[in-house]
Amino acid sequence: MPKYLIIGLAVPLIIFLTMYLLSRLTEKTKNRLLLLIFGVFLISIFVLLYLLMK
Repeated sequence: MPKYLIIGLAVPLIIFLTMYLLSRLTEKTKNRLLLLIFGVFLISIFVLLYLLMK
């Protein structure tokens, strides 16, 4: 039960911290961050497909 309480408090805290930090970044930094996140996501899809086919 305490595990769910910690998760329930951590998720909104992470969301609010992310919103706060993203609002302070410049437009160029936001674009680079989104590009980095998308790139990691895309690479992870290919790695997952490779591991499933192996």
